[in-house]
Amino acid sequence: MQIKSFYIFALSLDKYSIFYLKLFDYQKLTAKVIHFYRFSNLMKRVKLFFMIFVPILMTAQVNESFNDGDFLENPEWIGTSVNFKVNTDGQLQSSAAATSVSYLSTPSEAFVNAVWECWVKINYTTSSSNYASIYLVSDNGEILNGCNGYYVQVGGTNDEVSLFLQQGTKKTKIIDGADKRTDGNPIELKIRVTRDADGNFELFSQLPSENNFVREGKVQNNVVKNSSYFGLLYSNTSTTGAAYLFDDIVVTAEKAPDTDAPDWQKISIVAPDKLELQFTEKMNFGNVQFEVDEGVWELLKTEIASDKKSVKLTFAEAFEKGNLYTLYVTELTDLAGNAIKSNTQNFGIPEAILPEDLVWNEVMFENPQHSTEYVEIYNKSEKVLDVSGLIFTTRKTDGELNSGNKVPVQTLIGPQRYMVFCPAADSLSQYFKLLSGLHIVQTSWSALNNESATLVLCNAAKDTVYDELTYNVKWHHALIKEPKGVALERINPELPTQNATSWHSAASDVNYGTPGYKNSQYRELESGSNPDKFVWTEPEAFSPDNDGNDDVCFVRYALNTNGYVANVLILNAAGVKICELANNILLQAEGFLSWDGKTDKGLNVNPGIYVLYFEMFNPITGDKKSKKLPIAVSFR
Repeated sequence: MQIKSFYIFALSLDKYSIFYLKLFDYQKLTAKVIHFYRFSNLMKRVKLFFMIFVPILMTAQVNESFNDGDFLENPEWIGTSVNFKVNTDGQLQSSAAATSVSYLSTPSEAFVNAVWECWVKINYTTSSSNYASIYLVSDNGEILNGCNGYYVQVGGTNDEVSLFLQQGTKKTKIIDGADKRTDGNPIELKIRVTRDADGNFELFSQLPSENNFVREGKVQNNVVKNSSYFGLLYSNTSTTGAAYLFDDIVVTAEKAPDTDAPDWQKISIVAPDKLELQFTEKMNFGNVQFEVDEGVWELLKTEIASDKKSVKLTFAEAFEKGNLYTLYVTELTDLAGNAIKSNTQNFGIPEAILPEDLVWNEVMFENPQHSTEYVEIYNKSEKVLDVSGLIFTTRKTDGELNSGNKVPVQTLIGPQRYMVFCPAADSLSQYFKLLSGLHIVQTSWSALNNESATLVLCNAAKDTVYDELTYNVKWHHALIKEPKGVALERINPELPTQNATSWHSAASDVNYGTPGYKNSQYRELESGSNPDKFVWTEPEAFSPDNDGNDDVCFVRYALNTNGYVANVLILNAAGVKICELANNILLQAEGFLSWDGKTDKGLNVNPGIYVLYFEMFNPITGDKKSKKLPIAVSFR
C-alpha cells in the first residue's frame, strides 16, 4: 500500500519545543512518528533528513495521490472541476453528467531528466470517444483550447498507449504504442514516461498482471522547449461519465533552462506623454535605459508593474499625430539574463486607413536562387497607419480571395514609408545587403505565380480593398531574358496601379530589387515649367538598358484647357511607326506618357534617333495641334 504523506514530530526534552515537518507525497515512503528526541539527536536526524530528502523535494514538480479528498488545493488544479471528484478510495474520478471532454491541470515546469508516472483505470472499453490523456507538458493550463506540449493517450481507435506532440490544436503521434494494449473492460495501467536532457522520450505501461513496465516506444523530439503545466483529460460518452480514475501521480524533473530571448507583446501610447511597454515574460529592469529618437525626448518617470511584465514611461512632451517614433532600449533582459529580441520598436498615434492610403510599390514574384519572394507597400498618406491584421492575398480565377497572409500585430507604417512582407527576413536582408532600420516584416507566405496573378491588399474582413495589382511577367524590360530574381518596381506611387507603364524592372546595379527603400526606377512626376511648349520629352536622350539611370523617357504635356484627344506614335528614322503610345485618349490639363524603348511587338529598339509624333485635337472647338520631337536612344 502506498502511503500518501507522513509527518515527523520532534520534541526536545530540554526546550519542550515542537518541530513539525510535512513531506510531500512520494512513493513507498512509510508513515513514521518520531517522539521525544534529545536536542542533539534531533539535530543529527534533521541533518540526515535534509541530506536524503531535500534533493527529492527540489525536483518533485507534482506529487498527488488525492488522499486528502481535495484536488482543488495542495496542489491546485484548474479546469472543468465540476466533472471530477475524489472517491472514497482516495482516487480522482470522473463525474460527467453528459457526453463531454473534461480536464484538470496544475502548474509543472518538469521537463529535463524527467520522469512522469500515473495510475489510470477506465471502467469501459476504450474507443475514439472513450479515452484518457495525461498531459506531461503544456504551455497552457486551459489545454482544451489548444496548447504546445506532449501527452499520453490511453485508449482510442486502436486501443493503445501512445505519445503525442501537440502544437496548438494540431496533434501528431510520435510514439505508436502496441495495438490492443487497452483492449479490455475494465482497463487498468500504470504509465511511466521519461525524457532526458537531449529530448529522448521513452514511454512505458504496466498492467496489473505484469511484474515490470513494458516499453511502448522511444523517440527524440525537441519541438516544445519547456513546460508550465501538467494535466489530465478524459473523453466520455453519455454512459461513461464516471468510468475514468486517476491516482498516484508523481512528476520529478528539472526545469528547462531558459535560453529563449524575451519579446515585445505590445507598445502603445496610453496618454499624450506616456508609453506602456508590455513583454512576453517577466523582465529585469535593473540596468535598463530607454530613449525615444536617440534621446530627443526627455524621460521623466518609469513605473514598473508588479508582475514585471510591463512598464510605463512618462516623457516631458506629448507625442503628436503623423509622427512615427523609435524607442531604443539597452540592458533589458528577462530574469534568466536573455536579452530582448529587438532593442528598437516603432510607435505612433495611428489614424484610420482610407482607400488609396496604401499602394503596392514593388513585387518580387519569382525569387532569386539565394533569396526569397517579397511584396512591398507604400504609405502615401501623411498619417501613421496601423496595418496589424491586414491581409495580403491573391484572387482565385472565379474572383474570390484566397485565405492569404496576415500582417503581424504591432505593425505600424509611417508617412511616406515603405514596408516589405516576406517569408524569410534574414535571407532577404543578406541577399540585398539591406541596412538596419528598414521595415522588413516576416509573415506567413503563399508562393506567388511566376507568370501572372492578382495581388490584393485588404482589411481583415476582406470587405475593403486598399490596392489591387494584376502583374504579368511580360511587363519586364525587353532586356530581361531571365525574369527569375527580378522585381517589378512602381515608377511613382501616384501612377495608376493597374497599368503596365507604371511599372518597370528593377535596375541591375541594385541586384534587381530595392526592398524597403526608394525604387531604382523611381521618377518624379513634377516637371519644370515650359511656357513655350505644349509637349516635350524628359530626358531628350535615354538609355533603356535597365541600369536604373534614364531607363524611361517621359512624354509630358501641358494644355491651356481640357477636352483634347491625342494620338501619340514613335517613328523610326524612315518614318515608320514602331510603337503606338496612345490612340484617341482623352488628355488631362497636364500629364505624361512614358516610353521604355520597346516596340509594339515587345522588342527593344536599336540605338539611334527616333521621332515622337504627338497629335491632339479638340472635338468641341475643332482646335488641332501636332508636334514632332527627336528622341535619342543609346545603350551604355
